Amino acid sequence: MNILKRDNWWIWLLLLFFSNSTSILVLGALVDVYDKDAWYAKWQYWVIGLLLFVFPFFIMFAVFQIEILCKTCAKLKVDGKELYLSPYIWILLFIIPIFGWILLVVMFIYLNIMYVIELKRGSGEKYIK
Repeated sequence: MNILKRDNWWIWLLLLFFSNSTSILVLGALVDVYDKDAWYAKWQYWVIGLLLFVFPFFIMFAVFQIEILCKTCAKLKVDGKELYLSPYIWILLFIIPIFGWILLVVMFIYLNIMYVIELKRGSGEKYIK
C-alpha cells in the first residue's frame, strides 16, 4: 500500500488531525522537499536553540514546520504559491496585530486543508517510487 495514492487521501486527513499537523514532515520527505544545505539540516543550530533555554528551539521548529508545509504544498500544486512561498508575507502577517494574526491562522489552515485536497485529486501519485 503506497500512502500517496489517490485512494489513501483519508489517511492523510486522519494524520492531519491526530498528529497535530506534524505529518507534513513525513509527506515532505515523500515528495522530496528537504534540502541538505538548508539551515534546518545543520545540527549545530538545533543544539544552540535547545541550549539557549527551550523557547528558541520551539520557534525554530515552528518555522521549520511552516517552511516544509509551504514547500510541500508548492510541490503538490496548491493554488496561491506566490503568496505562501514568500517569507515576507509570513513575517508581515506575524508583525501586524490582530488582522495579520487572523490571516496568519487562515493561511496556515488553508495550506493544511489544501494539501489533503490535492492528495485526493491525485497530485501525489507522480511522487510514488
